[in-house]
Amino acid sequence: MKLLKFFGVFLITAIIIFGFVIGWNWKTFTVFLDNREALLEGNEWIIKTSSLKGLSEYMGENPDHSSIASVPINQPDSIIFYQEKRARTQGTTSNFFILLAYAIEIDRGNISTDEQIDWDQLDSYQLPGVDESVHLETYQTAVERGWINNRTISIENSLYLLAQYNDLALADYLWWNLNPEIWDFIKNDLSLIMTDMPLPFSGLYLAVSPDIQSMSFESISDLYSENPQTVWRDHVIQQSERFAKIGTERAQIMEYMDQNRLGITFMQERDAMTYFPKTTPEEMTNVLNRLIRQELINENVSNRLLNFMRWPMEYQSRIESDFSDYGAIYDNRMGLMNGIDFGTSAYTGDTTVQAFYLDMLPIGFWFHASGGHMHQDFMQRLIYDPAMIQQMNTVLNN
Repeated sequence: MKLLKFFGVFLITAIIIFGFVIGWNWKTFTVFLDNREALLEGNEWIIKTSSLKGLSEYMGENPDHSSIASVPINQPDSIIFYQEKRARTQGTTSNFFILLAYAIEIDRGNISTDEQIDWDQLDSYQLPGVDESVHLETYQTAVERGWINNRTISIENSLYLLAQYNDLALADYLWWNLNPEIWDFIKNDLSLIMTDMPLPFSGLYLAVSPDIQSMSFESISDLYSENPQTVWRDHVIQQSERFAKIGTERAQIMEYMDQNRLGITFMQERDAMTYFPKTTPEEMTNVLNRLIRQELINENVSNRLLNFMRWPMEYQSRIESDFSDYGAIYDNRMGLMNGIDFGTSAYTGDTTVQAFYLDMLPIGFWFHASGGHMHQDFMQRLIYDPAMIQQMNTVLNN
């Protein structure tokens, strides 16, 4: 009888605790419940990719999802190209061009590095449920570094934060603060054919939400694929502007997203990434090559952009043991892991520029690989680690 009482008390306590936990996190619980099929996608690769060797093998067996260009500046015979001409979603690596645009405008004298941004205005671009934790972390970091004064931050410090954290709301504010003519100038000056210029992330995410757009997910796909890119760009820009304006429509969007986020599944969100601006690894490494040679626009612009990207040298642990110089912009969002970087090996003194893209990844596999930031470790090792370079060459040869 005592044993039955014990198990009875234990069972009741367990039910209460379980009910409390589930109730407290009900929204999160239902999201994962609704996406349980997606979370099984690619599970066969989870054990195989417990190492960077496994990640390279995944790339070799999944060329539809993988592209890389790794270009040693003075060693053309050591270039690694894999699906380098294939258009891939940039994600927040498109912030590279926002940083470049500001470096150009600062050099021209059109923007002052001391100009102050009102963080409350910046907040207006933050979508509920979309990278909110990154936005909060970005602000907290700015406070800790003493960069926030009366809820304002300088343009220069905001650009350093953008390179490190890729805060979507910050990117949007900075995007809207630019003269839109800068994008045509950059595309023409850099002779970019396959590379799209950035778009506001708030507009991109709203544009792929069926309920907010009052159309089906399939109709959104048709809007993107059956019209000139200028039509899609204009639509995305209108969505961002629609959200940022204080008013009834913004309040309705906020209320909907508080309850439903984007109103799509993990798989649909992954698939929608293809509507974001794209580039090719080949074009991006050509741009980075000019950057590292300080020939991107001019020397002043190049140096400022290089300094924005060098945040890992100060804030990423142990980076200086392997690199004498390193800079990067990374991204990691639903079904997508990518990055662009440059690095000078502390062992050989050789400098390499890289563009790395994994997109349309199986959801279960993505959760596994993205949790440990495997793509960042992979990219860094591909610059300084001969064994990793040899492994990637073996995969390509096979």
